[in-house]
Parts: sequence; C-alpha cells; structure tokens
Amino acid sequence: MDQDKINQISERILTETNSAMMCLVLYLGHKLNLFKSLHENGPVTPEELANRTNYSERYLREWLECMTVNGYLEYDPPTNRFTLPEEHAVVFCDQTNIAYTIPFVYWIPSFASVINKLIKAFQTGEGVPYSDYGSNLIVAQGEGNRPMFENDVVKWIASIPDLQEKLQSEGGHVLDVGCGDGWASISIAKNFPLVKIDGVDPDNNSIENASRNISEADLSDRISLYPLTIENFVIDGKYDLVMTFESIHDMPYPIESLRKIKEMLSSRGVVLVADVKMNEKLEEKNDFAGKLYYNFSVLLCLPQSMAYSNSAATGAAMTPSTFKRYAKEAGFSKIDILPIDHFIWRFYMLSP
Repeated sequence: MDQDKINQISERILTETNSAMMCLVLYLGHKLNLFKSLHENGPVTPEELANRTNYSERYLREWLECMTVNGYLEYDPPTNRFTLPEEHAVVFCDQTNIAYTIPFVYWIPSFASVINKLIKAFQTGEGVPYSDYGSNLIVAQGEGNRPMFENDVVKWIASIPDLQEKLQSEGGHVLDVGCGDGWASISIAKNFPLVKIDGVDPDNNSIENASRNISEADLSDRISLYPLTIENFVIDGKYDLVMTFESIHDMPYPIESLRKIKEMLSSRGVVLVADVKMNEKLEEKNDFAGKLYYNFSVLLCLPQSMAYSNSAATGAAMTPSTFKRYAKEAGFSKIDILPIDHFIWRFYMLSP
C-alpha cells in the first residue's frame, strides 16, 4: 500500500467537499442579491447590509466573514467594513461579461435536489425527467451561457463560408433547436436585422423565460417560440441556418432529430452544431472538458435522456465519432469540424 497515495486522495475528498460547500455559500450570495448590494453600495458593515436588505444581521455577518476568509471579499478591520473588489463584481454582477460565471453554482443545488431520484434510477435503469431538476437548473444553464451567446455567436457564424454575408445582406430564416432562454436567438436577431428566427425547446419553463427575454429585447416580431421537441415541430418553409448548442448529446433520439433538421434545410442551408469537446479514448478524457462532462453526464445528461423510452442514452461523454455516426445515419453527407477555439465545445458544420 502506498500511504502517500492514500493521503492524496483523502485530502482531495476534503478539498472537493469544501468546494461544494463553497458553491452553496456563493449561491446564497447571488440568490439573495448580496453581491449586487455590495457592488452598488460599496463597503458595508454587517449592520448596514442588514438595514439595506432586511435580512438577519447575524446571518449576514457570518456570510460576510465566510466570503472574506475564502478570498471573495476584502475586510477593513478599523471600520469593520466588507468590500466586493471591482474585479470580483464583474464575475458576480455583470450579466453580459464573458467572465460572469456565478450562475454555474446553481448546478449544485439543482443536482442535489434529485439525488434520491438518481439513486433510484441507478437501481431501476429508468430516468430522471429534466423538469425534476427545478428552476436552479434553468438559471445555471440559461444565465450561465448568456454571456457566451451574446459575445460569440456572430464569431461562430463567421467561421462558416459566406453565411455571415448572406444573413447580413439578404436575411434568411434561422432555427434555434434547444433554444433555452433564447439568448443565442436574441444575439442573432440583434446582429442580423433582416433575419427571422424560430426557437424550439421542449421545456416550458425555458420557453417562458425566452419569451420574456425576447419581449424585453423588443424582438417578439422577429423571434417565434415553440414548446416542442424538434421531432414534433412542423412548419412551412425551409431554413437557411439551423443552430443547436450543447443539445445533441441530450436528445433521446439524436438520429431522428438530425434527420428532421435535414428535412427542414433549404437547398443551400447549413447546420451549426456546438457540443461537447470530448476525446475519443477513455484514457484521453482526463482533461478539464472530460472531467466536467462526465460529471454532467452522470448527474443530468444521461438520466434526463433515459426518462424517454428507447432513448439512445448518449450522455455528455459523446465523442466526435459518435456524433458523426449520428449525422451520417440522419443523411448528412458533409460533416466538417470548424476551426473555432473553445475550451469545452467542439463545433461542426453539417451540409445536406
């Protein structure tokens, strides 16, 4: 027995336990708008923060001190005041900045809320429906991806030959499959004023959020929403661009979904797919993306897809060869990997 190896894994468990607890303390700070209050009002004592928020001073004091010893806040002993550094405020409060990652801590309470159902799923082989994960999942996914969609979608489209120019000068019809909270569709609509967009998502809560976000962006006349799976979506006309981000591996019937997408393409239409950046061999999957997506796969992606009968049960460890097989069986003859550098996503272009 290697005692050093035992000690290392034991210490790792303690570190990861502390990290999980830290996520929940951060969650409290965001959910209760404490970061926002600190950002807007500057250095505060626990008493002042209690007066501003109407929350318990004793709880706030403990939270402020916890945030301080963990390096998220700064403390001035002579004044007993706590400060959110300007740089940290970007991460906690600036919803359109690519560094705005605080929504991702919402994954932790969401996953914890279904753990007993997941235990049962392991025993029965059944699934855990997406809707069981609650509103925290919607925040984590929708708000977490928002900065990326607002800042990068146009760059992704620019990687497809001639597409950006066509959408800019001629307009076109775009389909957003798995549109979620609608941020990718909103970004497309803002950057390409002649484009019309349809968004499809089977989750009603996501569609409600998207509808609100689209209305607030004054784009309801150009973006239409449908609370359906892509297999059940029927519309007249064809699409110049179909985009689907981080959704193929979640689909219970990916081949059928891609086949339906192909049927809806115009003669010169293309499909832009972004999905997991997973290596082919298990021994090559111990990079950041591999570790992250296997966690997602066990806790969410696989169980929610197995809630459907005869699911493909792909999971978030989907490899390029698996995706290409799905696309070929769906009838796509041209499958290209686009030269887009992203730390956890791989981008594909499909042409009929």
